[in-house]
Amino acid sequence: MAFLPMTRIIFRNLLIGPATRRYPFVVRPSFAASRGRITIDYPKCIHCGACARRCPAKAIQVEKAPKSWRIDNFACVTCALCVRVCPVKCLGMAMDRPKAVLFADLTGRVEEHVTAAALEAAAGEAGA
Repeated sequence: MAFLPMTRIIFRNLLIGPATRRYPFVVRPSFAASRGRITIDYPKCIHCGACARRCPAKAIQVEKAPKSWRIDNFACVTCALCVRVCPVKCLGMAMDRPKAVLFADLTGRVEEHVTAAALEAAAGEAGA
């Protein structure tokens, strides 16, 4: 008689429809309290390194000499400690989340900002 309760569950599930979303096609809106991801207003950055020193996951790297700022989005735990310690308030939290990526395609994993002068200096060194 265990067959009858099972068929009742099967028919109920067939009539109700799926219980999950088809993620990349149907995106759930972010919650009001979600932290999202780190954003930077790079021209405002003074490359002091306070954010990198405060980051518990060591996801942020700041270099003063070539004036570069880099974050590994897979390592970031979105605790927002870097946003709080930034002296010029160039860091912020965006509520949107990027689409999921496969590990074979690491697009969007690392976000790097470098000044134009640093890029020209690196190109000059490479050519010499």
